[in-house]
Amino acid sequence: MEEDAQHFIQALETKRGTPILWRTYSTWYGNTNKVVREYGVFVYRCKDTFYFEDFERNPSIFGIPLQKKKNTTPFVQYEGSFSVNEIEKTMQVSKKYALRMAQEGQNDSGLKAANALQKVFSPLVEMVQLKGGTVHFFELIDRKAFLLELENKGEKTDGSI
Repeated sequence: MEEDAQHFIQALETKRGTPILWRTYSTWYGNTNKVVREYGVFVYRCKDTFYFEDFERNPSIFGIPLQKKKNTTPFVQYEGSFSVNEIEKTMQVSKKYALRMAQEGQNDSGLKAANALQKVFSPLVEMVQLKGGTVHFFELIDRKAFLLELENKGEKTDGSI
């Protein structure tokens, strides 16, 4: 399994023409272009650009693949990127509101940072608003590490998840 992951990382580095400086996984993703990925995306940084892409997840139980339902829509890979310089603001918001914004294609007008009650009782996601108006939502495994990467602005880090 580790060998497959190493091959995957090397393929991405070849594709981008530069080493991956940092990487993580987002267990849920959405954006205001009406894209929602329930199974998450792989998020990584090369130089001063963050890339993200999802991959097909085949259902299984205890590692045994299950047959897909006949009416299942075919998988279409989604990938995107943004530069650190494009970011207007980031904040933690309720996943409930992020999902609604993603499904309706709304911008963040009126969206406020998660309050103390939401931080305790609601799932939260990181909102990344770009200067062009697009808003991305990531349910990150380690929010603090992501925020540190935003501050690094293209400098090399240890690349750990």
